[in-house]
Amino acid sequence: MYQNNEPSALFHGLHHAHKRRVAEEQAARGIGDLGAPMLLLSLFAAEAAGEQWSQRDVARTLRVSPATVAVSLKTLERDSYVERSADVRDARRNLIALTDKGRRAVELCGESFQAVDQRMLVGFSPEEKAQLTGFLTRMIDNLGGVEPPPFCPPEKEGEDRC
Repeated sequence: MYQNNEPSALFHGLHHAHKRRVAEEQAARGIGDLGAPMLLLSLFAAEAAGEQWSQRDVARTLRVSPATVAVSLKTLERDSYVERSADVRDARRNLIALTDKGRRAVELCGESFQAVDQRMLVGFSPEEKAQLTGFLTRMIDNLGGVEPPPFCPPEKEGEDRC
């Protein structure tokens, strides 16, 4: 019988506790309504690379359906995190851009994750943090590695900036 102190059960619990604390941190920073932070992070990464993405680019990057992206974008646009505009080269294609509010939300998301990391690692020495990082990296490698982070542009996967 599988026990609740097995690694997979502990990872599951950690994931949910982490997700809950991130949501609390985001709410405390006024972005509790932010339903698609990875979408904003992917747009931020594209913008930093001097690119502007379409809905299809976002869907491919996040590995979700275009319909899912459309629903998320509708909410993000309504809440003024993003703006959509027609591509001047192809009017059938919508380009997505972060607003100043969207860029600020990305910054606040980063602060939220940092706050949760600090709380999660209270009492860990620098050596223990390095050891934990090594263990996690080795486990990921043992399971076949990871795909590039979802906020890397599809055509840029594998580059050092990701």
